[in-house]
Amino acid sequence: MTQILLCGCGKMGQAMLRGWLAKTPASFGIDAIAVIDPHIGDMADLPTHPNLRYFASAGDAVGELPAPDMIVLAAKPQNFPSAVEDVAVLASPTTAWLSIMAGVSMARISQVLAGSEQIVRAMPNTPAAIGCGVTALAHHAGLNASMRQLAGALMEAVGAVVEVDEGLLDAVTAVSGTGPAYVFLLQEAMEAAAMKMGLEAEVARQLSIATIAGGGALMRDGEENPATLRANVTSPHGTTAAAMEVLLADDALMRLMERAMLAARRRSEELGK
Repeated sequence: MTQILLCGCGKMGQAMLRGWLAKTPASFGIDAIAVIDPHIGDMADLPTHPNLRYFASAGDAVGELPAPDMIVLAAKPQNFPSAVEDVAVLASPTTAWLSIMAGVSMARISQVLAGSEQIVRAMPNTPAAIGCGVTALAHHAGLNASMRQLAGALMEAVGAVVEVDEGLLDAVTAVSGTGPAYVFLLQEAMEAAAMKMGLEAEVARQLSIATIAGGGALMRDGEENPATLRANVTSPHGTTAAAMEVLLADDALMRLMERAMLAARRRSEELGK
């Protein structure tokens, strides 16, 4: 039986948990999932499943659970290493650790775990909750093949997976980890502008959300790259061309996005110090 322990049930922890349950855990090799979070009693609308159990602390789970095959660390980076030390009492020498804590290196995790090499770092994003996430994985060189496969299966259950060197995970955080917020802000800006032009709020929201979702689907499923798709919409001297003149003036949007993403990467690096 394959046992997973999720340490931390905040927004990202819940996103992954809901994604796993939506896929039916047994369908990708998981027999049981336990969740530990000190605030579990204050959380509403948590998912339920016959093979899912919740605990407020590792102490509550001692004697109640077998040693997990993999512990997923979804605690806040600021709570490292106390979160790791708390749940380590439940681990066995063969337990693997999958961390989604931004900025916390495998070397630091290994140090807290007395030199364990069974470590994976992952950077998922919140669309994992609906199976549309994307996760970058970095593996410790000493991770065994079965745990590498299990980590991949866990994250593939909630979306696409890419593998990168650990040194690039801060950049990944700035692109896809933080990236959904960029898209949400774009929708807010489009909705606000539409309302200023006279559209009712509900119409403005429906139009902007459907446009962003449709554009994303076209980039994902279409055969042409995004630059070509943009060019196809931009007729000379037309409405899109007028908008592009504003957005691309002096590379304004490109430079603003670069500054935002560099700031996100810097913060990820700072969290790891």
